[in-house]
Amino acid sequence: MGLDDGLLQSLAVVRRVLPGADGEYLSCPDSTPAHNSETVAKLVLSNQNQVIVRFVLHQSIDGATRESQTLVIMVKIPKHEFGGPWTEVKLDAISEYLDFYQNALKNRGFETWYVDAFAGTGERNAKVTKGGIFEDAPLEEVEEVLAGSAKRALQIIPPFAHYWFSEQRPTRVKALEALRREFSSNIIVCQGDAGEQLRELFSSPPWTNHRDHWKQRAVVFLDPYGMSVGFDTLSMLAETKRADVWYLFPRKAVIQQLANNSSGIDDGKRASLTRIFGCDDWEDRFYRAQPAQASLFGDPATEESIRMADGNEIAAFARERFGGIFAYVSDPIPLLINGREFFELYCFSNNPPAIDLIKRGVDHVVKKYTPASHRRSAP
Repeated sequence: MGLDDGLLQSLAVVRRVLPGADGEYLSCPDSTPAHNSETVAKLVLSNQNQVIVRFVLHQSIDGATRESQTLVIMVKIPKHEFGGPWTEVKLDAISEYLDFYQNALKNRGFETWYVDAFAGTGERNAKVTKGGIFEDAPLEEVEEVLAGSAKRALQIIPPFAHYWFSEQRPTRVKALEALRREFSSNIIVCQGDAGEQLRELFSSPPWTNHRDHWKQRAVVFLDPYGMSVGFDTLSMLAETKRADVWYLFPRKAVIQQLANNSSGIDDGKRASLTRIFGCDDWEDRFYRAQPAQASLFGDPATEESIRMADGNEIAAFARERFGGIFAYVSDPIPLLINGREFFELYCFSNNPPAIDLIKRGVDHVVKKYTPASHRRSAP
């Protein structure tokens, strides 16, 4: 296994590393040629989680050679590849609201929190196309490392008082811990189920302190993997009355669970749909019983329930459910993939005194990032 160039590039002492295999010495010139020095790096250990490298500095001064050694342990940061152009729309929208939020609440005595329940690694690897006639270069697809939601939040000025990141995968948790060391901010990193971790956060101090309970305010970003956010999690966040919740509703995934007839929905899908809607009324709303018909072979007549609701009606039912627990539910930002709506990005609030202010910031973001094809006509 060769030494990962990307890991070494993060160290200031290393300018260029020549590829090599385990146990081989990898040499690179020091950045200050006048010192007539050379740094040699030897791979000590490389496994799934970390790389340990011994750096030996040979420096020639007045004809004498001095040697110093440094053992460096580097945690491997896994690539986090996901999304597409719609991902940047989503992250731009969230970032713009965070900027509005922090500037609107500064100097008001609040202790603001940014809470990211599916924080990933803090970054994402994406393939982008560069070049073309405007850049006077041939078109090529290159991979870039872009800031994810967690890293974008850490770049907001003025900063939040606290940052809370949650992930289930150990490798992603390690990446978030590295992000904490990089930014030296008041960052809490948790590992586990997002819903359980959120419940623990908001049922613990300072959120449960009766004294100065008005101080804590949060923006919670729920960008789940599939249909992993249950309605009970949304209800819990609504009950805090101090959290603005941005939720990426998985519209396409929900519709895919709804077969054309109800007999095609197995117990697992039925449970997932009930969990995401927070009720089992969805079946009565989306399906209608059809008259029983006997088969051509004389089999007994069976009644079928056929899905009558289209995607817009299913999404409208979801909005109705959200409105039952939050005082404010924004118009969604549709996120499109190949022209088709896969997700809807909402903002919720259950803090009536602040809704006018929240709405002002959210309305601007929704208008800016909603595709022209989906914008509502003015009345």
